[in-house]
Amino acid sequence: MDEFEKRLKQDANALEAEVSPQLRARIDASLRGTERPGAVGPEKRSASRLWLASSLTGLAATIAVIALVNMNRPDPAPVATPVAELPTVPASPLDFPLFPPDLDIQSAEFASPLEEELLKLQADIEKARNSVREDIDFTF
Repeated sequence: MDEFEKRLKQDANALEAEVSPQLRARIDASLRGTERPGAVGPEKRSASRLWLASSLTGLAATIAVIALVNMNRPDPAPVATPVAELPTVPASPLDFPLFPPDLDIQSAEFASPLEEELLKLQADIEKARNSVREDIDFTF
């Protein structure tokens, strides 16, 4: 890119062109009126500063609320259990009565063959994939 730029400058210097004062004034006014690409104007800088200030304020408020909640919570008093009351033998499964679950078992009846259901499921997945792809393309 540097070689190309040097050649352009050499070619421009080799040209002999006279610019009238009126044309020079119009060119200068046009250059002053345009904004450089990537230049951040004062309104963009103030918006970014406002965003930063509001983010820091929200973070500080969140920390303050968490601290207040934790300070006002009473500490749980440890409950001492006498050693004599601790069980010495673990409970066996026979100590708990077992009730068989009340199951209502029925055979499945399909309204359509499984192949149709699979095709419908694949179509739904393809629609969801396309929707996500469009959302990502729109976002980025």
